[in-house]
Amino acid sequence: MDIAEFINSYFIKPVYDRTGYNIINTLVYAVIALFFAFIFFKILKKEKVKLDEKFILRVIPFILLGSVVRVVTDATGSGSAELPNQFMQGGSTLFGMYGVVGSSRIYEYGFLTATPGIYVLIGILTFLSIIFFNRIRRMDLLPVFALVLLLPHLILLLPLMRNWFHVMLILLFSFFGLVSGKMLLEKMKIKAGLSQLIVVLSHSLDGAASYVAINLFMGGTAYFEQHVVGGALGTIFGTMFAFYVVKVLFSTLAVWVVETSEDKRDEKNYILLLLIIFGLAPGVRDIFRLLAGV
Repeated sequence: MDIAEFINSYFIKPVYDRTGYNIINTLVYAVIALFFAFIFFKILKKEKVKLDEKFILRVIPFILLGSVVRVVTDATGSGSAELPNQFMQGGSTLFGMYGVVGSSRIYEYGFLTATPGIYVLIGILTFLSIIFFNRIRRMDLLPVFALVLLLPHLILLLPLMRNWFHVMLILLFSFFGLVSGKMLLEKMKIKAGLSQLIVVLSHSLDGAASYVAINLFMGGTAYFEQHVVGGALGTIFGTMFAFYVVKVLFSTLAVWVVETSEDKRDEKNYILLLLIIFGLAPGVRDIFRLLAGV
């Protein structure tokens, strides 16, 4: 297998065939993500960005933005009977905006609009936005900017939303995961603040969304686990509930490791933010996919 064929088989083809991740691209993407996370941290420190809990909360709307835009891409389908263009089917909805979105190529499924491309774009947008608002000393406007971009995408998905019962199940499981994680952290003598609890909640949400969508949802869409670890756990135990349990335990243990380390507070906060991103981004995407049935 030559280099071109290797790249096509493990990186390009999985995107367009929608087959999810494999062990090769998972490892490569993880290494690349950690490398740029380190570079971004150094730049943020140089720019004197205050990496406190308020900073974490201000970045969260950008995570939601990436996930929701990703679902809008899912809703455009592929033009096939199995993956119809939801916006073209509802051409008169939202004063004709569905037809405009459906016929445009803005959200056409491709390397930049699917995973991981969309998250790379949103990551760059987030980073540049942080630098800009920090330099003009208006970091309070950072989440406002993200919410302004998020709102129209939520409005686009609103008419598609219908599977509310299953979303409530996800939220219920997420709540139990959060409570369980908080109790475990207390037993480990860790004082969990808002940032630490959001880490546990994010991963509980991700695990619960996968479990409900794959094992409990009886709608017209057949969901499957696209990530290597989740898929392996589902195969070994025969249910994605195992993935949910592992995510709760992993996030709790990760918080314990971070909080008992000798890193400085800003370094700990940055790691907590990364943990939130890796749990919340796929979790929110899965919830909105299920909610919209795409």
